[in-house]
Amino acid sequence: MSLFSEIEQTIERGFHRFAERMFGPADSNELLLLHRAILAEVEGKVQVVARGRRVFPFARVVVTLVAAEAERRTLLQAAFGERLGADIRAGLEGSQCELPRGFSVEVRTAEAGLRAFDIAYSVEPVKTQAAAAPVARVILVKGKTESSEYTLSKVRTNIGRMTELTDADHRVVRRNDVVFEEGADEANATVSRKHAHIRLDAGDYRLCDDGSEFGTRVFRDGRPIEVPAGDRRGEKLRPGDEIYLGRACLRFER
Repeated sequence: MSLFSEIEQTIERGFHRFAERMFGPADSNELLLLHRAILAEVEGKVQVVARGRRVFPFARVVVTLVAAEAERRTLLQAAFGERLGADIRAGLEGSQCELPRGFSVEVRTAEAGLRAFDIAYSVEPVKTQAAAAPVARVILVKGKTESSEYTLSKVRTNIGRMTELTDADHRVVRRNDVVFEEGADEANATVSRKHAHIRLDAGDYRLCDDGSEFGTRVFRDGRPIEVPAGDRRGEKLRPGDEIYLGRACLRFER
């Protein structure tokens, strides 16, 4: 019997409703099959040890979704990037499976591969980046947020409208760290609920667009630099860069 048997239907229904609402019936059915296959493969790594304890032995899971077309990779990242880790954790914990400290799931995309997805497992958790330089910050230039500036103290800082985003089952699928207030002004209205994020990568801060409606761009030395939606590499930030999220703006300082 599947370890996920008691909760897998709830997880699948939630994902299917989310995918159908976001991408339409045709894509949602295909995405659901992919989602089910990934969870089943992860489930197969669970070990039963002394006294029937269920243990997942890997602290880090990296799922790579394969698609030749850039548009398809963007869709896959949007569908699985925020939800898949939560669904895998919910499935494992719901089956009374013990997870190692620092357990994490990372979702990537690739142009080529032997099958639709690949999963890599590691017993070592993600290493915390050592602070080789002063922690950066973003300062509000245009728009309305709770604070006038935010320290980028996390490996990933989410930017968007609303503090929490939930699915149809009221599960939190994303938490924003820099929050532009809902309905505050015209600039805030151009910030998507899950607009962008800033990632600390080997000592550099990189800005990535998470599929926003009005786009993300960096103004540097008087010229705009577009940040392509769904590009996981993003744009490396430099001190003084102005980050435009739609018409709202933050300045990056370090």
